Amino acid sequence: MDNYIEEGELKYIRDFINGVEDDEVVEIQPFDPEKISIDTKPVTMDTCLRRLEQETIILNPDFQRNEVWTLEKKCRLIESLILKIPLPMFYVSSDENGVFYVVDGLQRLSTIRSFVLGDQYLKTKEVKYKGNGFKLSNLEFWGKQYNDLTFNELPVNIQNRIQETGFTFTIINPGTPEEVKRNIFKRINTGGEPLTPQEIRHALYIGESTKLLLKLSQSNLFLEATDYSVKSNRMMDREIILRCLAFTVRGYQNYPKNHDMDTFLSDTMRILNLKNKVILNSSEKKFLESLNNDSIIIFDLDKISQRFNLAMKRSKEIFGEHSFRKSYPGKRRTPINKGLFEVWGNLLGRLSDEQFLNLKINKSPFIAKHTELLNDENFIIVISRDSQKFSSVKTRYEKLNELLNQFINA
Repeated sequence: MDNYIEEGELKYIRDFINGVEDDEVVEIQPFDPEKISIDTKPVTMDTCLRRLEQETIILNPDFQRNEVWTLEKKCRLIESLILKIPLPMFYVSSDENGVFYVVDGLQRLSTIRSFVLGDQYLKTKEVKYKGNGFKLSNLEFWGKQYNDLTFNELPVNIQNRIQETGFTFTIINPGTPEEVKRNIFKRINTGGEPLTPQEIRHALYIGESTKLLLKLSQSNLFLEATDYSVKSNRMMDREIILRCLAFTVRGYQNYPKNHDMDTFLSDTMRILNLKNKVILNSSEKKFLESLNNDSIIIFDLDKISQRFNLAMKRSKEIFGEHSFRKSYPGKRRTPINKGLFEVWGNLLGRLSDEQFLNLKINKSPFIAKHTELLNDENFIIVISRDSQKFSSVKTRYEKLNELLNQFINA
């Protein structure tokens, strides 16, 4: 017997582990190569430290793949600097004000900042704390000499060796199309694994959107509705929430006809980030002007959160352990389906209390009809294989909305 696993079986295993069915489709849209502006240049440690103090290098503490470095790993990095071992390249995206958003290298820069500057200094800005960061420990080559020492306690020549370290930064300059930025960062391998689309979005579009996604991903209503099954280490939880919010904010009618889900989700994060902003820069103004006047349906973050949480609560009441899944009572439970999550996460949150009461009264016949749909091969295609096509988005919203209307106005 051949000792291998077919691709379909591998996908099933990955989906089961992640708790979500993967329907990712990578389609590169045409772009003007002349608009791409990328620089690779040396950056000194002094420049890095100055920018870290100024917060003109943005280290998103939430973007860490849930793998916060141990003290041992941090100390090994500092030892590498002492040994003059070159560090891998840093990848950043620059905005119009020259602020760097770190996409790859966050843990390394966080470690250097914590050791050389010190967390207490960063909080208080009191010079007496500068350089009193964490103490070195478990060093492989310099343990006898430097274990239990902070940066300030190291010999001056070793301090200089660390501070004279040079780095290499790849900088994606402003003006480079957003979809090109994301495609470039998709090619980066971090720890042997390429960044996921949501990890890239999360690094590029820090603001109100990332705060909202974090809050909703940690809400008990979301966790209970999904039965704690969606993994957070690759931001799978935040991606499916964003997918739901994108259709809440913009409506399925505004989904791009070229099936570009990545841009649709990324643009939604950019829209949410403009909330509460008083002054817009030129790229933000240009972005807003590029949107149709009727392409933003809801812009109130509190209302968006309330609707999402209400949908989570209601889905649990109606579907139970099979919420947002292609499975149903009497069938083995399957992973969360993104298409079902996105649609029910919208439709159930829009119902009035009276309409939802009618749905609960008619729960049994509703579930029976819903099960019929889940056994329809054509419907399965529009929530699975072809889920990102414009026609599929339109079909699943219309089909499920039509089903819902049969029971909410009884």
